[in-house]
Amino acid sequence: MNVSQVLVGILTTSCLVSISIYWATGSIGWAIISPIVLQVGYFVYMLWTVYGAEAAEADAEPESAGPLDRKDGIWL
Repeated sequence: MNVSQVLVGILTTSCLVSISIYWATGSIGWAIISPIVLQVGYFVYMLWTVYGAEAAEADAEPESAGPLDRKDGIWL
């Protein structure tokens, strides 16, 4: 996926959320705040996902390799 596709998706989602919130509340303030909260939450989730996976890999004990392990996931 290209950066341009991600940005278009982010902007489209933010615009749809803003319009929906404005229709639901009638408040321009909530229509501005809601996509900001959405994007901050997405950014925090992505950081948590990336760094959580790295921490899990660092904490995991390496599997003991048997004499017939071919290192490609196939055990003989």
